[in-house]
Amino acid sequence: MSWTTPKRAFIGAATAEGGTKLNAFDNALLKLGIGNVNLVKLSSVIPAHIEWIDQVHDVPIGMLLPTVYAHIESDEPGMTISAALGIGISEGNAGGLIYEYAGYCTKEEAEEMVRKMVEEGFRVRGWKLKEFKVASAEITVRDKPAAAIAAVVMFPY
Repeated sequence: MSWTTPKRAFIGAATAEGGTKLNAFDNALLKLGIGNVNLVKLSSVIPAHIEWIDQVHDVPIGMLLPTVYAHIESDEPGMTISAALGIGISEGNAGGLIYEYAGYCTKEEAEEMVRKMVEEGFRVRGWKLKEFKVASAEITVRDKPAAAIAAVVMFPY
């Protein structure tokens, strides 16, 4: 298998319900346009000069897609769950970092957590943060299992 440095990336977040927690997760992936692919979980480094796209286009079924994601599922009625990704882009788009968080909290709390993580990641590397992006999703469980996911999907083309 050969891997290439990603050239483009998509950021998004979604929530969904399902008959089981796994179905809820799958339904959230489908909402993001990445439910018919195989996600390859990445750590959190963004290549230099990445181009950010607004939506996932024409991805072949079963494609291996490098992805950073945070997710949470619950079937406890009344519980609020959230997932968030914080993306930090360095000066000159020379690279960046992604931090993920998911928990029993509001999306604002999850967003604050990933913001702090991005700031620390940049500080310990001595990098200057030029831009901060965030993707987050929140859902309160009702009568069906629910899921929240935030994802950055990276494309080699």
